[in-house]
Amino acid sequence: MMKLLGSAFLLLGGLLWGFSKARELWQRERLLGQWQRLIESLKTGVSFAARPLGDLIREDGSPFCREAAASPLFSQNPQQALLQAGNRLLPRQGDKALYQGFAQGLGASDAAGQLRHLELYASLVGQALLEAREERDKRSRLYICLGLFGGLTLCLLLL
Repeated sequence: MMKLLGSAFLLLGGLLWGFSKARELWQRERLLGQWQRLIESLKTGVSFAARPLGDLIREDGSPFCREAAASPLFSQNPQQALLQAGNRLLPRQGDKALYQGFAQGLGASDAAGQLRHLELYASLVGQALLEAREERDKRSRLYICLGLFGGLTLCLLLL
């Protein structure tokens, strides 16, 4: 009875590992999509509102902006708060490096320069989002199956 219960826990543990790895892939795709929507929102704000960056960030509902607005640094330097928010939220170094370039270029030029900057990063984030979707499609089922079969293998070794 104890071996059966232990085997069930091993199988469940392997399956949960697989689901957690697949969830990381889904979360990366979701965050990149929200970053892309943030860029579109900032493009609209820069084009039509002509308001300070802090106001545009405070009014946006993306997790990056919510995290930045909650930072004590936000009132003095909203650009730096947005940079730190991205570093906390994004899981991969490549995404963080891309985000760092994005955040550092905000507010650094006139409106036309800002729009060019946002267009550039819209295309770069779009490419990263496509790669994240492809990776999720390829690897999410793989991780779940690896976890399941890893747990099953451990169960068979112990029985």
